[in-house]
Amino acid sequence: MPELERLLRPRSIAIVGASDNERRIGGRPLRILRQRRFEGEIWPVNPKYDTVQGVPCHPDIESLPHGIDLYLVCVPAEAATDAFERAAAHGAGAAVVFAGGFAETGEEGRRLQDRLTAAARTHDVALVGPNSLGYASIEPRTFGTFATMLETLPELPPGNVALVSQSGGTAFNLLTEAHWAGVRFSHVIATGNEAGLTFADYVEHLADDDATEVIVGYLEGTVSGARLGDAFEAARRAGKPVFVVKAGASARGRDSVASHTAQISGDDDAFDALFGRYGAVRLRTMDDALDVARAAALGTAAEGVAVASNSGGAAAYLSDAAERLGVPLVDFSPRARDELTAVLPPFAAVRNPLDFTPQVINDPALLEKVLGIIDEEEHVDLLLLYLGGMEYLADGLLPTVTAASGRLRAALGLAWYGVSDQVRTRAAEAGLVVCGDPVRLLHGAGLLRRGRAAVAAAPGRAPGGPSAAAGGASTLAAPGGPSARSTLVPRKVGDGRAAVDEAQTMALLERFALTMPRRHLAHSADEAVRAAAQVGHPCVLKLVEPLLPHRAKAGAVRVGVEGEEAVRAAWADLVREHGARGVLVAEQIDVDGGEELIAGVVADPVFGTRALLGSGGVDANDANDARTLIPPYDARSVRHALDGLRAAARLRRIRPETGALAEELARIIGGLASLVEDTASPHLTEVECNPLLVRAEDTVVLDALAFVATDGDVSGHGSGGGADGGRGDAG
Repeated sequence: MPELERLLRPRSIAIVGASDNERRIGGRPLRILRQRRFEGEIWPVNPKYDTVQGVPCHPDIESLPHGIDLYLVCVPAEAATDAFERAAAHGAGAAVVFAGGFAETGEEGRRLQDRLTAAARTHDVALVGPNSLGYASIEPRTFGTFATMLETLPELPPGNVALVSQSGGTAFNLLTEAHWAGVRFSHVIATGNEAGLTFADYVEHLADDDATEVIVGYLEGTVSGARLGDAFEAARRAGKPVFVVKAGASARGRDSVASHTAQISGDDDAFDALFGRYGAVRLRTMDDALDVARAAALGTAAEGVAVASNSGGAAAYLSDAAERLGVPLVDFSPRARDELTAVLPPFAAVRNPLDFTPQVINDPALLEKVLGIIDEEEHVDLLLLYLGGMEYLADGLLPTVTAASGRLRAALGLAWYGVSDQVRTRAAEAGLVVCGDPVRLLHGAGLLRRGRAAVAAAPGRAPGGPSAAAGGASTLAAPGGPSARSTLVPRKVGDGRAAVDEAQTMALLERFALTMPRRHLAHSADEAVRAAAQVGHPCVLKLVEPLLPHRAKAGAVRVGVEGEEAVRAAWADLVREHGARGVLVAEQIDVDGGEELIAGVVADPVFGTRALLGSGGVDANDANDARTLIPPYDARSVRHALDGLRAAARLRRIRPETGALAEELARIIGGLASLVEDTASPHLTEVECNPLLVRAEDTVVLDALAFVATDGDVSGHGSGGGADGGRGDAG
């Protein structure tokens, strides 16, 4: 990956397509850089001008010094592609391509974007975009953007929150909203089509960025779930919480993603599994993102929160909200209660949340006294001040609150409701973190606490373990020789797919040395009798051909079959009722005292594969007790998934040491993943084991089914459930 320091902290910037018209895309970046006092060299490039906005201009890239750190490319798609290739060959360290018209528009645009990618890789250039609004790196005053909101925003002090967004408008609109809430950013980056640097690359870099403590992201999709896993793992190991608004969950949302930044939105459950594994918190709205950024700007863990309000009703409202949002309100000490009682009217409620009454109308100095008393409480690290109304007192109260904030040990967040936006804007300009509804501050604090807890509790990956890019099977799948795929005989099922029956799938699983019942395939009553003698009585007869979905529920499974006559009778029943031509005769495994699970792996265009692990058996679908996993499938992630199941308590009774069970299941899932990843023909898109019987001594694969790719089908279906959807044909 290219070095991002030349992008985020450049010493020299060239602007290709620079314009004397400050309103044009080629004119805005120069104007913004000069307004924001960029301290490095600026080199406009345009053959039409001798000077641009008073700065000497150069006719072409080749006339510039070799090795300029950053190029801002402000020309249309085809010209931008040519300019970037020339800049890359001329020693550029980084570049931003603003133009659209690339992969999001079709094949010709894809061709141009491929040229950008090739040049970036060949010359090791940190490329932002194309189709990007650019970025802002606040502390070094580097604004590689033409964002119009920077014309009206005042000075932007640096902060501790980084924002990475695949939508440029979202990035800079959130910057604007957040600024007027008192939020300060370290970096704001709009990734665009990601022909060079990706969302994951920025997150991975920010995990090691001293200026950044919290990362907020807007993510539409990715072409590499593995790289996202690597990036989130880097942030987890750095102890930095990551919060992500993920778009593209709905059908319309996925269509919008494809046309917007040409990303793959992916399976939503798989993204939730990704976030859960690495401790990233999924946000639902832009207001969520604003709230958590506001809380991060306060710079406190919110381990002990105190609320002071001039409204008794608000005190009750905030008590309920704090409990609901997981924000701990501290109890005031006897000292604090005595001192507050001494300065407040007799009808004041001296508890947390504190109602200090509207007495501040008559005595504005009372507010500073109250804040000072609360600040002496050693367990208070966040003080939420709620003011309702009183806009006519703003000229006096704002300086009081601002001065107090500078003296307090605890962080101070201001919620002022019932006033005009102008009052809150003045508060933000004074350096206060501010909102209207006080619950917004509590909501953000709760999200931030959740993010920090998630980072601490997430399984991530074991140190030295396989990276996400290592593939789904990881190192836990048993080695095996080339699979004899050419001998498989898939059969069509009712939903337009082709399936590989249990007999063939179980044979494929033998390469992983899994525990399975003895079994033989029979095509006649005599063969069934001989097979039963080999597997032992009692046995199970299961219809294999014709392939029948939900065969257990359809009565196509016979259990407890004992003796030759019973085997022949069961065979005759299956022929009469289902037209049986092939029957699997299997050893009957005692399921009493065990727990049935389902495990499945399906091909995935983003993550390579994804897996499902949950309660199994005939009613697996109805149980709705399953978790999605993403590669690599190691014991840590499997154990985390097991702990989230409702069946977890029952599993612990059977196997008190869940670590060994997680190792077994990881090996099974890894084996299934390796079958899906194998490119031999016919290509399997999905493999399911249902049920897996967990016993005290081992885990037994009782049944399995696979699906193969058909025309236009290379990414699998569903989420590992299979067409039988929880057949539960236990032997």
